Amino acid sequence: MKKLIVVLLVLSAAPASYAGKMKEIWSMTNESVLETLGFDEGVVAIENHKFVQVEGADLAIQTTVRGFYRVKGAVPTYQCVTAFVKTNDFYDVIKTECR
Repeated sequence: MKKLIVVLLVLSAAPASYAGKMKEIWSMTNESVLETLGFDEGVVAIENHKFVQVEGADLAIQTTVRGFYRVKGAVPTYQCVTAFVKTNDFYDVIKTECR
């Protein structure tokens, strides 16, 4: 019975740690996108995070960035890709490119 309880505790803890790692990757992606574009959080919304393949990267996230303002009547929109490389402890951002 003790073994069953231990197994259940281990299995229930795994998703929580995974969720924490995903939140950290989401946060690192957003920070890198804002830094690359030179905006702060109050000027744009970063949406549609999804995994993509990028050569030379262990992990890459594509995002859509939409401005909260208009330029010549249109809301500016950017497509960004943030690439990560795996380190001993976690991931590090190696580059973010926006179009």
